Amino acid sequence: MKVRQLRAQETRAKIVAAAEKLISERGFDAVQIIDITNEAGVGKGSFYTYFKRKEDVVAEIAHARFEDIHENSNQQTGDVCDRLSTFLTGSMEYIKEAGIRIAQQWVRGVVDPDNTDGVNKLHYDREVISGLIEKAVQNGELDKNTPMEQLTGWIASEYYGIVFCWALTDGENDPTKAMSDFCQGMLRDYLKPYMIRR
Repeated sequence: MKVRQLRAQETRAKIVAAAEKLISERGFDAVQIIDITNEAGVGKGSFYTYFKRKEDVVAEIAHARFEDIHENSNQQTGDVCDRLSTFLTGSMEYIKEAGIRIAQQWVRGVVDPDNTDGVNKLHYDREVISGLIEKAVQNGELDKNTPMEQLTGWIASEYYGIVFCWALTDGENDPTKAMSDFCQGMLRDYLKPYMIRR
């Protein structure tokens, strides 16, 4: 990789790290682009080289981390419930770690019809959940007649419901505990009728 490309990657990474730090400390609305570039130690024009708006940084903050969580869930050696639980609880741990202010901004963005980031994230999560269920059908853990689309919808709704309730109540409940409780209870109940005993 050329020196110029390496510097560009470093600059982008600095901007993302600065944005994540400031937004989690102050909240999305209290952080301006100039604050981010000052924290990152780069010029304001550098921000616009990589991002069109502040919302794009929030999406960038999350993308790589969710990919790592997805990869980790695929490597689990347990059953399909364990793999789904790894993705769901890992995602919720990251959301909690990122902070309530980032979650609240994400919720605002998701319900804005002009913002496609939320729709893309929902599609991404549904694809991951569906993919894990489909893999379990293919390897004989789940019955071939497993209603993948229905189960994916139910699981995604629980996941999003926990995030939304946490954001709307300003962090009143622990989202990681709520997700863990769901994975140990209702998730297994959803899948139990389709599990093939070995």
